[in-house]
This record gives sequence, structure tokens and C-alpha cells, in this order.
Amino acid sequence: MRAETQLTALVLLTYASAVLIGHGSASSGNVPRPRGVSLTKTALYQPQADSSWTCLDGSKKIPFVQINDNYCDCVDGSDEPGTPACSNGQFHCNNLGHKPLEIPSSRVDDGICDCCDGSDEENSRCINTCIELGAAEALKLKSQAELHKRGAEKRQEMITRGRQLKSDRQARRAELDRRIKEQEALKAEKEELKRNAEALETEAVEAFKEQQRELDADTAQAEEEPLQMRQEASLSFVRYDTNKDGFVEVTELMVDMNLDRDRNGVVEVEEAKYFLDERDRVDLDAFVTLAWPRIKPLKMLAEGLFKPPQIPEAHHDENLPATEDVSTQDPLPSEDAEIEPASEDERADDEEIEDDHYDDEEPDVGVGEATPETTTPPNYDPETQRLIEQANAARIAFDEVERQIREIEHEIKEIDEQTNKDYGAHEEWAVLDGECYNFEDREYVYNLCPFDRAAQKPRNGGSETTLGRWDQWIGEGNNKYTKQKYAHGAACWNGPQRSAIIHISCALEPRITAVSEPNRCEYYYEFETPAACDSEAFAANAENLHDEL
Repeated sequence: MRAETQLTALVLLTYASAVLIGHGSASSGNVPRPRGVSLTKTALYQPQADSSWTCLDGSKKIPFVQINDNYCDCVDGSDEPGTPACSNGQFHCNNLGHKPLEIPSSRVDDGICDCCDGSDEENSRCINTCIELGAAEALKLKSQAELHKRGAEKRQEMITRGRQLKSDRQARRAELDRRIKEQEALKAEKEELKRNAEALETEAVEAFKEQQRELDADTAQAEEEPLQMRQEASLSFVRYDTNKDGFVEVTELMVDMNLDRDRNGVVEVEEAKYFLDERDRVDLDAFVTLAWPRIKPLKMLAEGLFKPPQIPEAHHDENLPATEDVSTQDPLPSEDAEIEPASEDERADDEEIEDDHYDDEEPDVGVGEATPETTTPPNYDPETQRLIEQANAARIAFDEVERQIREIEHEIKEIDEQTNKDYGAHEEWAVLDGECYNFEDREYVYNLCPFDRAAQKPRNGGSETTLGRWDQWIGEGNNKYTKQKYAHGAACWNGPQRSAIIHISCALEPRITAVSEPNRCEYYYEFETPAACDSEAFAANAENLHDEL
């Protein structure tokens, strides 16, 4: 017989038993025992040979006639199950036709009917409602049995899918193990290629840099000469500008006897104008570019810093005048030679040098602006560039292998985390991992993603608050898979971290039916799902109920 058929039959049997017992068909209800004692404890309330009785905790021995004498003799209250004398005693309601019930003996004979058969109120007119309640309970059990029967079919589908997911995870895990071994071997190979390529690259780049440093030193020396010349010219300008009006005039040069070109003891006006490019006066820039190139050779000659090159004796051309000396071929001025004015091309060259000098200076940058930085890659020679490109390719290949290894390791971690989760004895809960469900009340939208997290978000907008992350199953005994805990949520203001307890029951479709906050920062979800429709467990509970009846 199928489990569902057995379950339905058991429910109907339970209902029939309730009716029969309610009509007094069971003789077990007439077994002699003190009031308030259950049938299972009848043997504990039998008199001893000397008509005495021992408290159930063994602490005291009293005459049997003192049981239910409305005086509490035993510390555990076991001698007064049918009176309110002991505050810690227990009264058993037989409730024939319905479920038995244990109530505190302090509620016996208090005028309130706690047992449906009225047995707790001996002198009152309590109406026996056990038959009606038992019938209603039987119908409820029948309805739940039908629900579990239909839900069990969907649960079986979830079990099949869950087991397939587990099998797929195991196969994928084995495939990833194989791939990561291959990638590790490939990584070692790429690392060796990268190391060799980088060694060649480093050697070539260092050789190029050394060559570049030598070129830079030569360039720096060439660039330093115009700057040095301007500095010397500026100092001479200051010395010549005796009246400090920012100009060097003809009269101010006439006092420098080093400028006496014809060596007649006087620097004449025409001589001074020659050094000023035939002008009466010049400013600093004109002095640097026009006057100083003409003055400097005479200054160096006067200071003994300039030595004309020694030209070896050569045969004179017969066509040359006998009085002409080879030394007159020297471009530097002599005492008798007249220094020609600089040509326009020479002046243009000087100005270009000056302009180049100013171009090297840093541009003005406004307040708060960063100095523009431009990094131009070196113009390597072809061989060095080839080695650099090879090293770059080796680095890219190595990085790609490392990236693939990281991706594989990340996937392995996710699979292991899923494998370590308790998806139930038959993997029926696995299909809920990755799904999310919402529930709205007046203020919030609550969210539950099984085996991941619980959260809430205001309906009128705002950020989401984590109420807890998956922790464990916390159902008791055989009902382990009826309650989940989500812990370590966002901290409450001046309070603990939020947490959520999920109460799970059987239904044909998964959904959240209610959310509450019974304690500060502790949330309770009511969640329904076919995964909880365990017809075998429900049949066992119904059988226990039948045994009680």
C-alpha cells in the first residue's frame, strides 16, 4: 500500500477512535488510578504492602491515603496530581475523544474549564466538548494529509532535481581539479619563459639607458653653453650700466680700454657703436644677443683666457702680398684687424639660441593647476624594442594563466560551499538555493533568499538592511528541517546584530506568508514550500496522535 493511502487510512482511523472513545467504548478509561494521573503512569500510583507510597522523586514516603488529600507532602508535588495544593504539580486531562493534555495542578478546580472533558473542574458544570474537537481535529488532519500527499509529489520532483544538482557539482568539481592541474603546469612553463624574456629585456634596456645617458651628457653640455653665455653677458651688462637705467650706452663702453680696437689709447665713438650694433644704446636682451658676442673675445684676450690656435708654417702663395701674415686669417679680431659687424643670419642664429633657452623653461601654471606631465616612451632601437615586446607578450601570457587559475579556484570555492550546506536528507532543499522571495506589509518589503540572506527595505524607498545571513537549521529532533536561522545581520542602533528565524511549513508553492519582529532586532518569517511536505514524517506524527487517543 502506498504511503499516501496509509496516511489517509490512519487519519480516518484516528477520527473513528476518537468517536468510539468518546462514547465510552474503551475500557482503559475505567482503570483505577488517582485523579489527574495518566493511564501510562497508573503503575506509579499503586500502594505498597504497608499501604504507603513513595514520592516520585524518592525524597519522601507517605501513607497512600495522603495522595490527593489537598496537602502538598512531596517536594516535587507528585502526591497532589488532582488538587491545586502543590504549585509544581501536573494534572492530566484524559480528554477522551480528543488529544490528552497536561496542565499545572494549580489550575485544578479554579472554576475555569481547561480540559475539554471538564475533568479538571470536579464540582462545576463543564460541558464535554472533546467529541466535537476531536472530529474537527480529524478533519484538519485529513486536510493536512491531502496537502502533504499533493505536496509530496512536488517534493519528490525537488529531490530529483536536488540530487541531479549534487551530481552535477561533483562532476564539475572533478573537471575543475583536472583543469587546475593543467593550468598549474602551464603557469610554471609561462613563468620560466617570462623570467628569461625579462632578463633579456633588462639587459637590453640597461645598455640602451647607458648609451642614452652618454648622449644626454653631451646634449646637456651643448645646452649649458648658451645659458652660461647669457649669465656672463648679464653680469657684464650690470657692470657697464653705471647709471642703472637699464641700458648700456656708447659713453659707458668708451671707458673700457679693452674695447680699443686700434690700440690708439682711446675708445672712440665709432668703436663703441660697433659693439652696440651701431646703436646709441641697447637693453639687456640686445646686449646679450648683439653686443656680448663681439665684446667677449676681446675680454677673454685681455684676461689671457683666449689663445689663438697655432697654425703651422706653410708655403706662401706667390700670388699673395709679401706683407700678409697667415695669422690674419684668424677669425678673432687683432689689434689691426677691424671686426666686421655680425650678419643678419648670425644675429638670427643667436636669437634662435636665446629663444630655445626660454622654451626650455616651465610654462606658467595658474593657481590650483597641476603642472602638466607628459611621459614620452623612449625611442628604443629596433632590437631593444623587439626584446621589450617579447617580454610584454610573456608577461601577458603568464598573467592570463594566473587569471584562469583564480577563476577556477573561485568556482571551486563556491562548489565546496554548496557541498557543505545541509540541503536535507534527500537534497530536497537544494533547488531553493539561488531563489529569492518577497513579502510586503505596510512599511517594508521583506526578502528571503534561502541559504543566503534575509533582508528588508522600506516601501517608500531607501537602502536595504540585512537581517541575517545563512547560519544553520535549528529544528528540534525529527523536525530539524522545519526551522532555519540567519545570523550576523546589520547591527541595530545601540543594539545587537539583527537575526531572523524562518518557520517552515508544507504548501504547494514556495512563499512567505508573514513576517514579524517579536523581539527587538529578531525577525520571524513564516515560509511555505513543497520541500516541507514530508508525508512519511506527517504519517508518523498522526500515528503518535492515534496512540495517545
